[in-house]
Amino acid sequence: MEKADYDLIIIGGGPAGLTAGIYAVRARLNVILYEKLVPGGQIIVTDWVENFPGFPEGISGMELVDRMVAQAKRLGLKIENNEVISLDISGPVKRVVFPDGAITAHAVILATGAHPKKLGVLGEEAFLGKGISFCATCDGPFYKNKVVAAVGGGDTAVQESIYLTKFAKKVYLIHRRDQLRATKILQERAFANDKIDLIWNSVVTGVEGSDGLEKITVKN
Repeated sequence: MEKADYDLIIIGGGPAGLTAGIYAVRARLNVILYEKLVPGGQIIVTDWVENFPGFPEGISGMELVDRMVAQAKRLGLKIENNEVISLDISGPVKRVVFPDGAITAHAVILATGAHPKKLGVLGEEAFLGKGISFCATCDGPFYKNKVVAAVGGGDTAVQESIYLTKFAKKVYLIHRRDQLRATKILQERAFANDKIDLIWNSVVTGVEGSDGLEKITVKN
């Protein structure tokens, strides 16, 4: 077999990548994990996790990630920060290219996760970080006593709407359908929260403002 730098390269440091890394090091593979930002993926910006086994009272996303990383490193997983710019997986030895070089392995696991979905409306890019946010846990304190809107009907949108009520005076949850997709317990909490108003069968069609976001247009 042609020689390679590693048996396995894992790209992505979220729960899936870390789990793959734990299995690989326990199998005594020569493995390395690369993450572009910080390990944890989207769970790192999740306020509270209640559906992960072993934590009957729940656990913060940050603490859960810290525990995952600590476990992986204790077992010997090498975790490095770098950005993959290209892959060649056509042959028996795979090549992963970074801005500062390249390494090879006999196998590559892609665990790159998901990315927040944008609204897709004109002017959205100009307000990223200036009123449009993808992380309530990160930016919630900036919205103290303000009126905010969250868009979506799944677990993330509903959970972050609930979290935002700790700071905002009113949260409008805008959903394109007539019922939420979030788990029932989250729906119950949202419906019981006086600070949350549901706007059904609606989509955001426009964003406006000068130095920051000031107004959105909603179409029913």
